[in-house]
Amino acid sequence: MITLFGYRISWAQLAQLGHRASGLGVLLYLFMHIVETSTVLFGPDVYNAAVGIFKNLPARLGEVVLMAALVYHALNGLRVIAMDFWPSLTVYYRPMTYGVVSATIVSMIPLSIIMLRPFMPWGA
Repeated sequence: MITLFGYRISWAQLAQLGHRASGLGVLLYLFMHIVETSTVLFGPDVYNAAVGIFKNLPARLGEVVLMAALVYHALNGLRVIAMDFWPSLTVYYRPMTYGVVSATIVSMIPLSIIMLRPFMPWGA
């Protein structure tokens, strides 16, 4: 059990909260992407201006957070699927949750370097 904001939260609740939050974040990005891409209907100048909004460091950092949400959501979904198909795995709930978080962090290190390379001092 973890105490968060005065409430006792189990690992199951925390993993579900992370899964829902990452899913909602990806859904929000999908909506923004559809709106941004639909500006092509208003001509190339409007589309280029809309795309230009996302060519800076804060937007790229947001994309890194989005990638982390995607990776976590995918790995956690695989964990949930595995526990649904093989209920005997539920005794390993906490280690599997730690594995998902660890795999997300480890995979985000090279992904972040690749995504942020244009803004690094050595450029690329």
